[in-house]
Amino acid sequence: MCILCGEFVEQLHWTDIESKQFDTVVAGQHQRDRKRSRDLRTKICNEILHFYSINLKEWNNSKFLMTNNKGKMEVLQDLGQIWQKSEEMIGKPIDPLDPLLLERLK
Repeated sequence: MCILCGEFVEQLHWTDIESKQFDTVVAGQHQRDRKRSRDLRTKICNEILHFYSINLKEWNNSKFLMTNNKGKMEVLQDLGQIWQKSEEMIGKPIDPLDPLLLERLK
């Protein structure tokens, strides 16, 4: 159980599963590789989210914190919530084919 949030951290979202044999979290086991992988995914997501003035941070190897420049914050259980919460935060749908976004990502 996570001491800070009081939730059980047992099942991983598919974005966190590196291999079928590691689909549950065991304290200390493979944590360094998992953290490195989560940090990389966070960096990639931020390349898109910064276009919308949103920042994503990996938190405690179990959740993500999403903030905007107005001080709003959301706690995400996994990356499966990222687009819905981003759209709620900016108040409009995110278009992954927006020409301005694609130009910025080049």
